[in-house]
Amino acid sequence: MKITSLIIGALILIIVFNCQSEPVKELGRQSLLFNDNWQFQLVKNDSLVPETLDFSEWKPVQLPHDWSIEGDISVDNLSGHFGGYYPGGIGFYQKTFEYDCNWKNRLISITFDGVYKDSEVWINGHYLGKRPNGYIGFTYDLTPYLKEGSNNIRLKADNSKQPNARWYTGSGIYRNVWLKIKDNISVIEDGTYINSNNITTSNANINIESTIGNINSKDASVHISLEVFDMDNHLVAEKTIQRVLSASDTIAIKEHLIIDNPRLWSPETPNLYSAVQKISQNGKVLDTYKTTFGIRNIRFDAETGFWLNGENIKIKGVNNHQDGGAVGAAVPDDVLRRRLEILKNMGCNAIRTAHNPFSPEFYQMCDEMGFMVMDEAFDEWIASWPWENYKNKGKVPFGYHLEFDKWANKDLKDLILRDRNHPSIIMWSVGNEIPDQCYPEGPKRLKPLLDLVHKLDPTRPVTAGCCFMHLANDTGFSNLLDVAGYNGGGGSVFYEKDKAIYPDRKFIATEIPHSFQTRGVYKTHTEMRSPQQGINVPNLTKEEVFPEFSEFYSSSYDNSSVRISARDSWRRTDSLPYVAGEFRWTGFDYLGEGIKGWPSRLWNFGILDLCGFPKDTYYFYKSQWTDDPMVHMLPHWTWPGKEGKIIPIWTYSNSDEVELFLNGKSLGVKSNAGKMNLSWDVPYVPGELKAIAKIKGEVVAEQVYKTSKSPVQIEILVDKDKLLADGLSCAHLEVNILDEDGNFVPYANNLLTFQVEGPAINLGLENGDPLDLSSNKINKRKVFNGKCLMILQTTKQPGNIKVKVSSPDLKSEEISILSLESVL
Repeated sequence: MKITSLIIGALILIIVFNCQSEPVKELGRQSLLFNDNWQFQLVKNDSLVPETLDFSEWKPVQLPHDWSIEGDISVDNLSGHFGGYYPGGIGFYQKTFEYDCNWKNRLISITFDGVYKDSEVWINGHYLGKRPNGYIGFTYDLTPYLKEGSNNIRLKADNSKQPNARWYTGSGIYRNVWLKIKDNISVIEDGTYINSNNITTSNANINIESTIGNINSKDASVHISLEVFDMDNHLVAEKTIQRVLSASDTIAIKEHLIIDNPRLWSPETPNLYSAVQKISQNGKVLDTYKTTFGIRNIRFDAETGFWLNGENIKIKGVNNHQDGGAVGAAVPDDVLRRRLEILKNMGCNAIRTAHNPFSPEFYQMCDEMGFMVMDEAFDEWIASWPWENYKNKGKVPFGYHLEFDKWANKDLKDLILRDRNHPSIIMWSVGNEIPDQCYPEGPKRLKPLLDLVHKLDPTRPVTAGCCFMHLANDTGFSNLLDVAGYNGGGGSVFYEKDKAIYPDRKFIATEIPHSFQTRGVYKTHTEMRSPQQGINVPNLTKEEVFPEFSEFYSSSYDNSSVRISARDSWRRTDSLPYVAGEFRWTGFDYLGEGIKGWPSRLWNFGILDLCGFPKDTYYFYKSQWTDDPMVHMLPHWTWPGKEGKIIPIWTYSNSDEVELFLNGKSLGVKSNAGKMNLSWDVPYVPGELKAIAKIKGEVVAEQVYKTSKSPVQIEILVDKDKLLADGLSCAHLEVNILDEDGNFVPYANNLLTFQVEGPAINLGLENGDPLDLSSNKINKRKVFNGKCLMILQTTKQPGNIKVKVSSPDLKSEEISILSLESVL
């Protein structure tokens, strides 16, 4: 024991000596990704504190981390259908890190971008605080509690009280963690706000507000420079000022700059600028703070809808939850970017963050890729729905209604301060289907939230997604909103009626339509819940042509929906100039909210499945939202046993006309003018089905389906053949089952085995089947209707990655991916 103590003492002396003797470097502001070398354990006792944990139970994890997606799906899990039957629980995380001598006399903080939920944090045994909200980031100052040598940070995440949301949330530290180091004189966290006005083609006024802090015990005279750069890193504006900062105080600085010939931000031209602030003292740079922003003008009009940079456009949007399918809530950047690219290719120009703040990386990508964003804060406030099964329970028993009174202002303020410089954000939403809207208390609770948002950001309007709009009208709730948000529920699609009563109202469809579809599934009998205004989809045939599909699966004919179909909803939105646009429910299928009950782990509202594979409705929106010529047919043309049966063939196209051919014989030309889709009733005969789209008589696009034979071979399509060996980069492997002629087999359900060799891990396997309860983390998965997806993630070792996919009775297939120290 004495020898051990002497060794430890000597090491401490060496560390102290090193920190005292080493010259301190001028590092400026640093933001270090702090995701490596964490340990984790699940516990059963909610009264445990870090000091009582069993050390032998720790296991290494890489952040971001979602322990729910790693667990077993079970009908006994308390999350129930809301959470997709995934497990919750209580988890502890810890990380030991070494003190850096260059941190002396500097401010050290830690930022967690998202922890679900009820997080508590300790540093070296000192309790830093608690944050109930699982969706908004938070920062703690570590400076007073750090010591030279080893430091230990621990975090508890409590997701044991279930259900606490109406969808899958994930559990744990599921977003990035950052260690931030800066000088005692510096811009405070989220301390810069940039907006623009008086925008013309020749110039734009840029307003920059900053809060700078000085925690030193002495006053300081500082030099502050402001420089603005365009996307090509050209200096386009600059200014310098001198200020005296009082000891232990902050000052607010407001400056105005003019940018000549501004390059405006829009979905088509997502031009970005960066403002760089430098604080210097006696020639030494103390802090450099960079803020990315865009220049654009937004306006909602009661008669003409939405205007961007002087152009009247429709918002073509989707709602999304934050989960990434196979990876749960811990979504790598590459996975998120692929999902956004798929939406962009469909013509989508806007996303509503349903129903909570998303990760910082999401908004950065929307800035760069050109998505407009409705940034939403809450799914509930305090009140409950009047129905007996919800009464006095909130939307779910352990939801945010339990935290609203204490935390709503803090959570909303942090959201606005974090996100208000993003040009992608065009409006704020303070709630979704808030039951309070139906009661007299609703407007009273809404007003302070509106005032807070307007104070922090007077440049953007505020909305809320309202169902039961007639009740929100009666209470005056909807009239307080800058833009009235119409959800599809409870009679909230009566735009014309409300327009007549409230002529000065500004309209946006925040959540409509709600249409169901399961990829590769078709039913010719309509399943419509609560059809309204006589807008219904008739049965496509007298007798159901596809009785073989499970009741848990939904038809892809756009004849399975709530209140209104996708086609009818967009027809109305597009034809009413005062409706600014719509956010359909949803872009992607999402885990949880499986209202049909066990064993469905998801609800298939998405126009893309959990894998990101398009369903047929994806091509409907592509035909309406894009100009590049296209045509899409549904359903496929492989229906053994249905010879002679009449199958409705639909096409979606943005062309003038479409001609359909079966085995080389024309089945007629139909005009697309004024149509959302075209339809032919075709007796099933195996062979080739072809659709040809024409504009002004010229063929501009075509699609061919060939009746497939039995499954024979495996096809692997990979989105990247080179990756960065950084432990973060991902590749997506789309796996298809083909017949001997290379035709896709749309009914295949083969069980595949994936063998991964080299410096990569299986981050998740998924097939999009709502009823497949297999783990995403094992190397086996059935294909669903011919397809499945593997997501690979690199380690930090470079090398060759090989993936072999095999199945009994199928010819196996291999692919190779290079993982490099740097990717050109």
